[in-house]
Amino acid sequence: MDSTLELRGLQLDALREVVNIASGHAATALGQLTDRRIMITVPEFAVTTLHEVPEILGYGTTPVVVVAMQILGDASGALVFMLPEEQARQLSALLLGVPKAQAGGLNPMGRSSLTETANILGGAYTSALAALTGRLVMLSVPVFGIEPPDSVLAGQWVDGRGDQLALCVETKLSFDEGNSACGGHMLLLPSGSTLTGMLESLRVNH
Repeated sequence: MDSTLELRGLQLDALREVVNIASGHAATALGQLTDRRIMITVPEFAVTTLHEVPEILGYGTTPVVVVAMQILGDASGALVFMLPEEQARQLSALLLGVPKAQAGGLNPMGRSSLTETANILGGAYTSALAALTGRLVMLSVPVFGIEPPDSVLAGQWVDGRGDQLALCVETKLSFDEGNSACGGHMLLLPSGSTLTGMLESLRVNH
């Protein structure tokens, strides 16, 4: 199932349901971690191929913060959280409850806060997928880095073909009342066999 055209019906709706459920669970977990009210919204949801992801993200050549996790269990692939470095500094400051200037260099605490956020987001996604498909889905330990956008989708970060299907989910986090949203994108990159089995399970369960 390599064509994105095959995902334009009920299966796409089911994947949107996974995203919405995961966002709600992640917002609750992050709220408990930070003791703040956090809202997570998904303005854009795109199904595309791996080589088209940089164009869809629109990050240009500016370095991005990336937290990558491998999908394990009854599934395989990768889950990658990406956001521009400026957005990463802003998000880190909000997570730590400090002025943005104190998170300007993405010190170890700032990096840890972003890694934990990606881990919580990723855990919410895999839990939602597991619940809706009846499969065991887990994640590896997250890996943090700062890279040019193009290099994130190659080499040590993602092991996939250019025509591999990718779910690209814009992820916006808002803190408390009145704060502007910040965030990046979550990329779900399932292997071919994982995608076929996942969508079949979603179809049966819907």
